[in-house]
Amino acid sequence: MESASLIQPVQSTERIHVLDAIRGFALLGILLMNIPYFAFPEETVSNLNIRNEYSGLNYYAWWIVNLFFEGSMRGLFSMMFGAGMILLTTRLSNNVMIDSAAEIYYRRIIWLLVFGLIDAYIILWPGDILYSYAICGLFLFPFRSMKPKYLLIVAGILMVLFTIKVSYQRGGPLRNKIAAEAILKKQLPPGKMTLDQKEIVDKWKGFQENQKLENKKKAVTSDVRKTKGSYATLFSHYAEVNTFLETNEFYQSTFLDCLIFMIIGIAFYKLQILTGERTMKFYFLMSLIGYAIAFPLVYYKLNIALQAKFDIIKITEKSALFTYEIRRLSLTIGHLGTLMICYKSGAFRFIFNIWAKVGQMAFSNYLVQNMIGGLIFYGFGFNYFNELDRYQLYLVVPCIWLVNVLFSYIWLNYFRMGPFEWIWRSLTYWNIQPIAKKAEKPVLQPSI
Repeated sequence: MESASLIQPVQSTERIHVLDAIRGFALLGILLMNIPYFAFPEETVSNLNIRNEYSGLNYYAWWIVNLFFEGSMRGLFSMMFGAGMILLTTRLSNNVMIDSAAEIYYRRIIWLLVFGLIDAYIILWPGDILYSYAICGLFLFPFRSMKPKYLLIVAGILMVLFTIKVSYQRGGPLRNKIAAEAILKKQLPPGKMTLDQKEIVDKWKGFQENQKLENKKKAVTSDVRKTKGSYATLFSHYAEVNTFLETNEFYQSTFLDCLIFMIIGIAFYKLQILTGERTMKFYFLMSLIGYAIAFPLVYYKLNIALQAKFDIIKITEKSALFTYEIRRLSLTIGHLGTLMICYKSGAFRFIFNIWAKVGQMAFSNYLVQNMIGGLIFYGFGFNYFNELDRYQLYLVVPCIWLVNVLFSYIWLNYFRMGPFEWIWRSLTYWNIQPIAKKAEKPVLQPSI
C-alpha cells in the first residue's frame, strides 16, 4: 500500500478558493429547486392547476425560480464535480502510480454511491443526486487526459443525441393520440379492432384519465397521506419512488443530464475558465451569450406551459423539440460568467468567502439540507408537508441557508473538513484521517 503521506487528503492551504465559492453558491442555490419537492407532492410542484396558482405571490415565485434558476444550480454543481475529478486524479497521479490513483478514485466513487443510497433510502430524499454522481463518476476517469476541445465535442455530441432522444420520448403521448384518433375515426364495430389497435386506444384512454385534474388531485391526496404518515409508511412510499428514479428514470434521462455537465466542467477547468484566470472581457461575453440564449428559450417554454394549462399534449403540439438541456446549459454559462465577473472585481470578497466556506463542506451541507427538509416537512418531523404556500417556502430557504453558513464557519474553525467529508475520505483511504485543525505547511500542488 502507498505511503499515507503520499495519498493523504488535501490540506486547507491547497484549496482553490474560487472553486469552493462556486460550489458553495451552487449548493445553496440547489435548495431553491429542491424545497418544493420536500414540501409538495410532485404534481403540485410542476402544475399550477393543482392549487390554482395563476396569480399572486405563488405565481410570481414559480416564475422567478423557473426563469432564473431551474437547472442552472445543478449544472454548476455538476461542473464542479467534473473539475474536482481532475484535481483529485492529477494530485494522486503526481504522487502514486496511475493504477493506484485509479483505485483510490474508484473507491471514493463507490463510497459516494453508498452515501447516495443512504440519502435516498434512510434520509428519504427522492431528489438525491449523490447516487447519480457516483454512477456518472465511474465513467469520468478516462476523460482526465483528453484535450478541452475534444471534451467539448464529446459533450456537444451527447447533448444533441440526448435532445433527440428525449424529444422523441416526450412526443410519445401525442403520437399515441394521433394513432388512437385515427382508429376511432374508422368507427369499427365492437370486436373488430385488432389487439394492436385495442392496445393503442386503451393506452390513449388511460392517458386521458390520468391527465384529468380530478384524478391528479386524487393522486396528490394519496401522496400527502403517505408523506404525513409514520417513518415506516414514508419509507415504503419513497422506496418505490427512489427505485424508479435510480433505475428507469436515471438511465432514461439523468445519466446523460449529469455526465454532459461533468465533461464540460473538466473542459472548463482545463481552459482555466473555472479558476477565474480568463479576462473580464471573456467572462462578460460568456455571461452575455449565455443569457441571450437562455432567457428567450426559458420564457418561451414557461409561457407555452401556462397557455396550455400544463396539458402535455398541447405543450408538445406547440413545441415538439426538447430544449431543456440547451436552456439550462446556457443559463449555467450565463451565471458562471457573472460569478466570475463579480469574483475578479474584488467587490464581493465577503460573500465569496461565505460561499467558499459552504463549498468546502458541500457534501456535509447537502446532507444537512436534506435532513432539515425531512424534519420540517415529513410526518415523522414537524409535518408541514403540503401545508405552506409556494412563496412561503422561500421564506424557509434563507433559514436553512443560515444553518449551512453558521455550521460551516463554526465547524471549520475547529476542524480541517466537514464531518461527512471526513467519514468519506477516511473510508476512501481506508485509514482514519486527522480532522482536528492544526498548522499546515503550504504545498505546491493544488488539489481538492
